[in-house]
Amino acid sequence: MMIYPITLLAIVALIGSFGATDADINICSNVVDNLFLPHVSNCTKYYLCMSETAIPRECPKDYYFDSRDQECVGVMEASCIPSCKARGLESFSYDRTCNKYVLCFDGTPVVRACSDGLQYNSQTDRCDYPQYVDCADNLCIRENNPEDIVFIPSKASCSKYYVCLNGLPTVQNCSNGLQYNSKTESCDFASKVNCTVESLQRNILPFARAPPRSADIKCPSEGAHFIAHQKRPDAYYYCLNGRGVILDCTPGLVFDAQRGECREPRFVGA
Repeated sequence: MMIYPITLLAIVALIGSFGATDADINICSNVVDNLFLPHVSNCTKYYLCMSETAIPRECPKDYYFDSRDQECVGVMEASCIPSCKARGLESFSYDRTCNKYVLCFDGTPVVRACSDGLQYNSQTDRCDYPQYVDCADNLCIRENNPEDIVFIPSKASCSKYYVCLNGLPTVQNCSNGLQYNSKTESCDFASKVNCTVESLQRNILPFARAPPRSADIKCPSEGAHFIAHQKRPDAYYYCLNGRGVILDCTPGLVFDAQRGECREPRFVGA
């Protein structure tokens, strides 16, 4: 496999378009420094995150950016971020961020962000509680420092944790009866950890597998808009250039009109 090494360039102002992206969303929030993120609509472009600032980069000719490898690689070798289908409603993860995703409606991508520690769940197409997702991709960079190994506790299991290796979180499991202790970065007796992870069986149909439900309001004729549902606190309207659909929050979450996203009720309006 041909690999083109990425080198640090001078910091320049962020440019580039994400289609109908919400201008308030910072793609580099909630990620570690020196992490590279893909461009939504151009496989040759990508961003370096430094101090929550996105710095635009571009691969050389005949190379695409691969977010898993964190490098520019040959076009045939690259795993490029998906593109939106011309028709329908779907979403996919915005690689390496855990809390951001791309919402597609009739071919137009919109970058969205989950709030308050929620993570994007690709199985349900929406923001979800972290114990149902357990994503740690946003906390590992490619460079490994043997004197500063990064350990990450699991959000889904008290006995599981991650170690960052070659830019990706690697799953580790404690022996039976032990739990991961984030203070000592080791497996420990349960009495010394006080870990509580609660998850329930749910049946949530992804947006992509359900027929889109047309909005029962008049949508603005231009732009992307997220509007509170007229009757349901756990639903909202997504309007794009005059057309709209109804979207549901994950059970237990409600729509926050100020943030334009589903959140836990205790955070709404805060």
